[in-house]
Amino acid sequence: MSILMQYLYVIGAFQGLLLAGLLIFGSQISTSNRILGIWCLFLGLSFLGPFIYLNGELNVFSSLIGLHMFLPASYGAFLYLYCRHAIINCPFALKDLWHFLPFLMCYVLNIELYLSSPEVKLDAIMHGPENVTLILIGQVILTLQAFVYLGLSIVMVRRYQVQAKQTLSNFNPDMFTWLWKILILDLVIWTLKSMSVVTEYQYIFIAMGDALIIVLICSIALAQWRNPLLFKIAQLKMGASNSNDADPAETTLTEKVASNETKKSTTIATNNSGALDLDIRSSLLKVVRQHMQEHESYLDNQLTLTSLAETVGISTHHLSEVLNQHEGKNFYQFVNKYRIDFVCEQLKSDTEIKILDLAMSAGFSSKSTFNAVFKQFVKLTPSQYRQQLVQ
Repeated sequence: MSILMQYLYVIGAFQGLLLAGLLIFGSQISTSNRILGIWCLFLGLSFLGPFIYLNGELNVFSSLIGLHMFLPASYGAFLYLYCRHAIINCPFALKDLWHFLPFLMCYVLNIELYLSSPEVKLDAIMHGPENVTLILIGQVILTLQAFVYLGLSIVMVRRYQVQAKQTLSNFNPDMFTWLWKILILDLVIWTLKSMSVVTEYQYIFIAMGDALIIVLICSIALAQWRNPLLFKIAQLKMGASNSNDADPAETTLTEKVASNETKKSTTIATNNSGALDLDIRSSLLKVVRQHMQEHESYLDNQLTLTSLAETVGISTHHLSEVLNQHEGKNFYQFVNKYRIDFVCEQLKSDTEIKILDLAMSAGFSSKSTFNAVFKQFVKLTPSQYRQQLVQ
């Protein structure tokens, strides 16, 4: 191993193990943090592995020779699971473990080698194993899983991005820009890894790929450690009109529309159901409305069901019940109505104001979300509404 590769692997191992400790045992504990922490642990161990037999001599760690070889076969699954859990913040389930089957297959195929004596494993590493075919099959699985899970991650991120816009979630669009950069970088990494097999500049492409792997995982880890909610679309989970609803991220837009129509038709019937009686819900709603009007909380594009509930001094569950059963709206329908009313009033007083600037000042995070919400409430586009005012 060249000096350059040794430095690269030392940096990768150190950063991987350090970030693994920070994410797994840090104060901000979440499923996505743990997944990313274990991913960093695997990164650190995979870069640390070659130092066990660096001088070609047996030592106290020789029984671990070769165990690092196929750790990267788990990177695709880690990328997919991390993106999913970071966005919707769902708990890790046992069924998620099947994503690591390609990783396990690589080791099962070479179980005979791993059960051999340290001398045999060292000789296989230094001069090549007797059964080269199984090693090659493992390498093919390693590469294929990376591209398969990259494809699955792209489809998933795209689905959530479209769904966030369709359900009018008030999310930060920069989140998806960041995720797309991660996926593009992952594509570059495994393209370089694949090219190392078919070109004569093998070590150059391997070094470039390994360097970018360190950049990829460590940049995500540092960003996640500094801001645990960096990628989370809180609205996909909190935007449900009732705290007992299924996660909106797992339902279709058609189902949401049907659900909203059903709720509108049954608002009167449900006014007397729930943990609060009608008079209490009416009083709480009056408090919430007064707060919204006096403090204009709806202008805050970071406003959530939880933050509003804490501000007015009631529980999240009770606020959700008040809006759902007394108003017949979910939280974002309730807030967006205030925002659209604000926009309409501003357009009436100043027809020359830039619509995009007005949308941002009203609390919307993206133009597409604003246009969709405006048309939903007003039945016209913002431009059509302004033209109607000047006629």
